[in-house]
Amino acid sequence: MVQNFIAKERIIWKNIIERSPWWGGFYERMVRSVKESLDKILGKALLSCEEMTTILTEIEAVLNLRPLSYVYEENDEPRPLTPMHFLNFGQNQPTYPVLRLRRS
Repeated sequence: MVQNFIAKERIIWKNIIERSPWWGGFYERMVRSVKESLDKILGKALLSCEEMTTILTEIEAVLNLRPLSYVYEENDEPRPLTPMHFLNFGQNQPTYPVLRLRRS
C-alpha cells in the first residue's frame, strides 16, 4: 500500500550522507540551534512531557523571532522580517505562540 502510493506520487528519497551536515546546511543549523538551547536550559534535568513541551515551545518562539531579512518602509528604519511574521500572518506584531494542552 505504501509502496504503491510512493510509486504513484513519484516520491524520491534523497538522504544526506551520514556525518555530513554540510549537505543539509540550513536545517542542520536549525537542529543544532535547538540542541544547543536544550543543553543550556536543561543540562541533565529530567522533565515531564508537559514541561518538555513548554521548553520546546519557548525555544521555537525564540528561533522564529530571528531576523531573515529587513523590510524598508518610507521614512522608517528597517524592520526585521522574521519567520513569526509568516506564522502570524495578518497580525501587526509577532508574538509567542499560545499552546493549549488538553488535560485527560
